[in-house]
Amino acid sequence: MSTPPPISEKNLTYLALAGFFVAVLAGAGTFYVRYPYTEDGQAYLMIAYLLFILVLFFAIKLWKLPLIGVAVVFSISILGYANKKFDWRENYIQMAKLGQPFFLEEMIDRYPTYEEYTFDFLGAPDWVRFNEECVQPALLNQVVLGRCASFELIQRFYRIDMQAAMITHLNKMRETAKRIQEGQMKKRSEYIACLASKECAAIPLLPKGIDATRIDPTSRDYIGIRQAFWSLINERKMSQETCALTPICRALVNMKVVEPAKLPF
Repeated sequence: MSTPPPISEKNLTYLALAGFFVAVLAGAGTFYVRYPYTEDGQAYLMIAYLLFILVLFFAIKLWKLPLIGVAVVFSISILGYANKKFDWRENYIQMAKLGQPFFLEEMIDRYPTYEEYTFDFLGAPDWVRFNEECVQPALLNQVVLGRCASFELIQRFYRIDMQAAMITHLNKMRETAKRIQEGQMKKRSEYIACLASKECAAIPLLPKGIDATRIDPTSRDYIGIRQAFWSLINERKMSQETCALTPICRALVNMKVVEPAKLPF
């Protein structure tokens, strides 16, 4: 049995319009103001929100209290979840602007969405947790979790085929080295732009301001970097020198996933 409306039908319409416009403003404050931090899936949330505030409008107009409650709860929940997605994306973007981009940025096509990070059942590669739980502790020579200790465990717990990812990454490093060796990138700014576009991968290079043409080939100056660079040109697999100068490879060594003398990529 419906609860009798407390006010006239006309006033209920005004109340419904007022509630609708308040909800629209709240939605605009979330979806429009925070639009620069949109990621995949936000459009569906916006559509769902619009549907529920329309339900709210008619529920108030017809004075259906249970439906009003459902519409209010779902509308607020959608805004709350949308804000979590915006916060997730904003943190990623702001850290990059502060000069602290995601450490494994080169290894991924795009940063995981909030859903991919939160819900394991989606089966997305968990690069963020892999970085937090395995890579960073390994680079700091800290104890890492047992799940980081082999390619098989990494695949099982983080859904990442790390061996295949390293082969792909090495090929990109090799192509980058060839482009530099062939004179296609003569300026460091061109190299940085290529990294930003993800067409290139970071490789061992001489420090800024050091002219490679002025180094005596027979000298020991920067010998580790020079050997690592030329191994990318001349060798089919990653050398120990290159691995030592490549953070992700060094992390895999520290995690005991690979041995420097027996790299499988």
